[in-house]
Amino acid sequence: MIPDVDYYRSSELNHDLNSHFNPPGLTNFIGVVQVDNDLTGIRGLNFPPFSTSINRTCGLYLDGVYFPSKNIPVTFQWRPDKIIRKTTVDGVEYRTDTMLVPNKNALMMKISALNRSGVDVKKQLKLQLNGGVTNNTVDWANWIPPMEGDNLQSIDNSRNLIIYSSQKGDAHLLQGISGGVENINRFGIVKLFEIPAGEKREFYFFAILDDSVQKARQLFDELNKDKESLLDYNANNWNQEIKSIFDKDDSNYSGCLPVLITENKSLEKLYHMGIMGVVYFRRDNPISCMGRTYDTLMPRYWQTVTFIWDYYLSGMVHAMLDPIVMKKYLEKWMSMDIHTCFGLEYISGKTVGPWYAINDHAMVMMIKQYLQWTGNYKWLDSKADNEKTVMQFLHDYVYQYKIFLSSNGLADYGGIYNLLECVSTYVHEVASLNAANIANLQYAEELYKMVGNDEQSAIASDAANEIFKNLNDLYLDGKGYWNARQPDGTCVEVRHAYDFFTVMNTVGHLLPDKQKQEMVSFFINELKTDKWMRALSESDNDAMFSLRPDHQWNGAYPAWPSQALLALIHAGEHDVALNWVEGLAETANQGPFGQAHFSETIMGMDAGGARKASPEQPWICDWTCSSNGNWVDVVLRGFAGINPSINGQLNANPIMKDLELYGISHHDRMYDLTKDGLTRKSK
Repeated sequence: MIPDVDYYRSSELNHDLNSHFNPPGLTNFIGVVQVDNDLTGIRGLNFPPFSTSINRTCGLYLDGVYFPSKNIPVTFQWRPDKIIRKTTVDGVEYRTDTMLVPNKNALMMKISALNRSGVDVKKQLKLQLNGGVTNNTVDWANWIPPMEGDNLQSIDNSRNLIIYSSQKGDAHLLQGISGGVENINRFGIVKLFEIPAGEKREFYFFAILDDSVQKARQLFDELNKDKESLLDYNANNWNQEIKSIFDKDDSNYSGCLPVLITENKSLEKLYHMGIMGVVYFRRDNPISCMGRTYDTLMPRYWQTVTFIWDYYLSGMVHAMLDPIVMKKYLEKWMSMDIHTCFGLEYISGKTVGPWYAINDHAMVMMIKQYLQWTGNYKWLDSKADNEKTVMQFLHDYVYQYKIFLSSNGLADYGGIYNLLECVSTYVHEVASLNAANIANLQYAEELYKMVGNDEQSAIASDAANEIFKNLNDLYLDGKGYWNARQPDGTCVEVRHAYDFFTVMNTVGHLLPDKQKQEMVSFFINELKTDKWMRALSESDNDAMFSLRPDHQWNGAYPAWPSQALLALIHAGEHDVALNWVEGLAETANQGPFGQAHFSETIMGMDAGGARKASPEQPWICDWTCSSNGNWVDVVLRGFAGINPSINGQLNANPIMKDLELYGISHHDRMYDLTKDGLTRKSK
């Protein structure tokens, strides 16, 4: 089944000003916007280098009163191509359809009012406008985009426009509406509706960013002329975009993903939301120094930035769907010092942030994923930075742990900002990344053996065995979770999911059954919920340290439930994993998974699933995150049992019968997985 925009639509999410709500966002692959908790309001309209930061504009005053002050619920429904908001006030049904115009630095909103009151009414709508626009290429390596607070304002009465301009003269935000107006002043634009009973009135709002007022006015005229066809045009454009994901011959991507056929609608939904949760971060911005890129968060934080960790978590999607871009990213990261940053910013191409300890493991696994799916092993001999070969970089990433080795024979991965940021006890010698080092070494062992270097293969094998001997020194026998060992030798119990699924997914096959059963029992009893999970146990001593729900006791980051599903499968708990899928899919009723969701045990559910966490303090979570692609990984690698071997063979060992995949691209060959098994397609 190949979905369309309507398939992806979220449930109608009903919220008012008192709601704990993260409003949805949109992209047109150049920039982003987020709708506000309002019928018409938008915020964060940004098309780099043009930015308004996270400023609000287009707020609604209804009959002279600021609409949010009425505390009237509004329903929000997201689709990839638009966001629909609806409410009813005094018998009048209001609806807005908000979209970003394809390939333009522009937004359009259709605003309509249907009178079901039974009597003729007269309604006044004022759109309160704001500026803050800047043309900035240097200040994007920050958690919020840049802005200028001293814009000049001008009014174009001939077009019903308000124009905000940077005092530098190189950035302009033009906002206006179609049709006549009652009034236009420095605060906004007033529209008067006379609506007979049973009839509807509508108009359109436009917001355009450009370096030239003349060009912005010209685009306004064009969009105003075509306004009635733009919503359908954008839907068709997005439908073609979605089809291209599954079409090997479409040039939109350098690869493709397989078509999933299953009667399990929950699994199907998780698969397709996982795909959209990567595609939605594609950026084809002309000012990118790297060409096509994939952002990590949207629509609010760290715009233009790619985190290595998140890209790795969606690595299978990148390797299969857009391997040319993945190769470019890997070579770029090889040319940087990945031990001083968490990612890069695409305008400058420079590093961003503090060092994340996951980086070495992420690089090894991404190189593995790229090679597994493309078969481009010749790449290993190429020089990524004109000095070292890819194979030499891989070798260095595999053995980087030795720099951090303590006298205990395990690597010390530093402090809180190198690891989970909001769990103060999860520091220094942790089980997860030491187990990941074993996985790195095991891959190096295989790879060196394949290229005929038996000596290096044996060295890697011995090193992996040495770490494994020391790893269980951190394990709390009978409890199912692990210690974090401090530099002074003391151990701190940490009941965290990251140890559970990382250890299980990297070295679970080496663990005794008793230990695996204990780890699964801990996960089920202390972390798993019906609709989501907790990253940290509510019984952990660090639970009061932070309210950030991505890694703490009150929720989890979007890739943690998918990683936990994979861990359950690796532990042989297939039924537990399959039975969990239905509840997890209900959390996807809100659209692509957020940077975090609250567990439904501590925050009321939204549309039957675990509620997305808020972008505000102290939660600081964005509406969605590119690690959504990890859900594709668990469907393909976990439930379908797809396993590309290092010798070029593609294997499949599905754990469920009701699952078929058509068009699996592997080493430039196409395969189908049916109920009869895996078969190669003839050309």
